[in-house]
Amino acid sequence: MKRLMQTILAACMLVMSLQARSADPAAGGVLCPNKFPDFINDVCWSCMFPFKLAGLQMATGQDGEDFATNADSSSTCVCENALKAGLPVSFWEMAYMVDVHTEPGCLPTLAGLKLDLEWSSENYGVIGDREPRRKYAYRNAAYYVAPMMYLLEMVLDDACSDRSAFDVGWTSEFDPSWGDDELAMIKMPVAFAFGNLAGAMAAGIDSAAAMIGFPKNEIFWQAGSWGPIYPITGNVAVHKSPDNTGHLLATRMLAEAHAMDEMAELFGKGSGRSYACEPGEIGCTAQITKQVMCAATPLQFPEQLIMLKKQYKIQRLFPTPYTWKTMLGGCCTPIGRSTALREQMTNVPLSGFKDFGYSVFRKRDCCAGVISPSLLQ
Repeated sequence: MKRLMQTILAACMLVMSLQARSADPAAGGVLCPNKFPDFINDVCWSCMFPFKLAGLQMATGQDGEDFATNADSSSTCVCENALKAGLPVSFWEMAYMVDVHTEPGCLPTLAGLKLDLEWSSENYGVIGDREPRRKYAYRNAAYYVAPMMYLLEMVLDDACSDRSAFDVGWTSEFDPSWGDDELAMIKMPVAFAFGNLAGAMAAGIDSAAAMIGFPKNEIFWQAGSWGPIYPITGNVAVHKSPDNTGHLLATRMLAEAHAMDEMAELFGKGSGRSYACEPGEIGCTAQITKQVMCAATPLQFPEQLIMLKKQYKIQRLFPTPYTWKTMLGGCCTPIGRSTALREQMTNVPLSGFKDFGYSVFRKRDCCAGVISPSLLQ
């Protein structure tokens, strides 16, 4: 309780200082909005369900979409490296937030904090006409490490919760490849292999899978109906709607986190595999499942250069929090599922349609210790 009060007090002080900062016209202007989330009402906490203990589903919630892993088939687990024995636990953990913004240097999720640097006109987000009835878009994005379930003490203080500090993991303005498709393809050459008709046609298969369940990890270069993940830039060749573009760029930022964490250790926040092998999954071994289950922190997750899309569910935080639970999947959506029926209060002529923020829930399989060294001290 003491840590909870300290966290709340620190958050309040941060918000007050940032609100004062963003209220100064010289500091942020009208382009950089204050969108600091209300973590009680804006976040759809039912996204964390279903909750499984020893393979048994204990709670479902209204956002109970999930998929089976090998962790569900065992009633006990052992972690020799940590001298721990316990029960397999599975749930969806709020791990990150991503915002997609128009003004460079703007961090709307941090109450409109603005980085006072000189930006060129090319850094500003745009929506333009490429040809009749077809639009393109460009947006910046920022990625935050936000283990709010731990910070708000919603789960037990053990190895099954990410105990990282709230942090700005990355912002696209400092990535020279974010606005340059060619440079981004050099950074991630895998993009060259799927920039063709066959690669684009796979989007239909992935979109159909996401509409009724979860996307296909095998079609890793597509985000279903949202568009292509590669090249990982802020350029969107086909702009369908502001919210669709926001979902796509949030997905690209997650993919960027996985790639750069493994290639250059830039993010360094544990963007690895967080769930056990699926039954019959090719190339996934018992050792990988063991490493996932026994990871004491996200930094110990198995490496994952190419993001597994099934690992995440996304919920819109702003401009209008999506907290309705009547749609398939409730207020969370797997990567690639159409946003067409979820875009209320996010389009022109309503204000605030340019900047979007999302909470990201990560599937977590782990071994919750019943017997561990801490209990013997």
